[in-house]
Amino acid sequence: MKIGIFGGTFNPPHKGHTRMIEKMAEELELDKVLIIPNKIPTHKRCDDLADNKHRVAMCKIAFKNPKFEISTMEMDRETSSYTIFTVDELMKKYPNDELYLIIGSDMFLIFHKWYKHKELLEKCTICVASRDNDDDVQALRAYAFERLGIYMPQLDAKNVHISLLDAYEVSSSEIRERIDQKRSLYGLVDPEIIEYMETNKLYGYGKKY
Repeated sequence: MKIGIFGGTFNPPHKGHTRMIEKMAEELELDKVLIIPNKIPTHKRCDDLADNKHRVAMCKIAFKNPKFEISTMEMDRETSSYTIFTVDELMKKYPNDELYLIIGSDMFLIFHKWYKHKELLEKCTICVASRDNDDDVQALRAYAFERLGIYMPQLDAKNVHISLLDAYEVSSSEIRERIDQKRSLYGLVDPEIIEYMETNKLYGYGKKY
């Protein structure tokens, strides 16, 4: 079985997330994708982090594909959300299956800073979502060679795969900023998630001015 691993803060999940993972699941012919919300982000600061229960609930709304499974394994762990711990745990649970770690190009370009990144390269395939343009792809190839010692003449190399996506410029921080500024989220977030955020007064919803 081919299992995708898609971690993130999902604060909140948006259509950039769902669009990317749908494309990856189809392209890589994955049998299952584990959507894993972080408990403690290790690579970025987040001052407006919604409670775990809310982020899990929103992920269940956002990721509707029956192949997608929401996992709280990182939230349930007492330690920080280091990816190598998650991969090791999954290797024990799925000893005969292939693991595919799905990340954005921004995360790949700092991959050498990840905890035990060399072990990750040995234990799973790193699948990178890239903008569909030559400059972005060339930057990823150069990084792979210069920092990781991986030569990538094509989009695939040893344990690294680059997937080309049309640009979809949206981020969770932008969503939170739009909410705070009372700007529209049309086309950026699932309407059911907007309703959930309003009902639970997340981020800027319910704020008095």
